[in-house]
Amino acid sequence: MPDDFPFKVASLLEQCGGNREIGKIILDEFLIQASDDIQEIETFLASGNLPQVGKIGHRLKGSAGVLGAEKLQSLCLALEIACKEGNAEETSKVYGELKAEAERCCAAVPEASTQL
Repeated sequence: MPDDFPFKVASLLEQCGGNREIGKIILDEFLIQASDDIQEIETFLASGNLPQVGKIGHRLKGSAGVLGAEKLQSLCLALEIACKEGNAEETSKVYGELKAEAERCCAAVPEASTQL
């Protein structure tokens, strides 16, 4: 894996107790959940519902942790903090970075699957 790969396949495999099939299922679920989370965040951001944005960011942070997606996890934490502080401007800024990183992670799933 290249150094800039968005998550750690070894970490995922460890989380799965070495079971490659479970790892592949988790990767597939991540694709679906991350896409849904991004759409929900956008909806709640548009309506100014920062508490809901923070909750969804928290959920995505957990998924990122399982994958060892440290950058995505860090951005989710920053989103949560901005939401708790009620800082809509910072929330929007962080969300832009988070969305790009989530898309990068999703694009890496097929390659990660082959590495399991």
